[in-house]
Amino acid sequence: MEQLNIGQYIKTLRNEQQLTLHQLAKHTDIDMTMLSKIERGGRLPTIKQMKSLAFFFQLNEDAFISRLMAERIVKKYGINENTLVAVQLVEEKITKYLNKGKI
Repeated sequence: MEQLNIGQYIKTLRNEQQLTLHQLAKHTDIDMTMLSKIERGGRLPTIKQMKSLAFFFQLNEDAFISRLMAERIVKKYGINENTLVAVQLVEEKITKYLNKGKI
């Protein structure tokens, strides 16, 4: 099954807790109109908004933000072979960076 995008995921979480957009906006200090745009896929949340949502829904903040970063990459560059190769190159660089100094 295809993974939900960020907006769909947030909407699912909100609905599972039987919250209105207004209630979620109040608890996260994110404008209700902005939340609606995020849920419909019209906008991607900011890092600050993701942190607020992660805190409210008690989600792992790093994993939630990583999901946003992945979605930003796909939205900007599309799903194609070049994007895949680029992501693999980034993975190699990050892996080398994280392994620096380790024996």
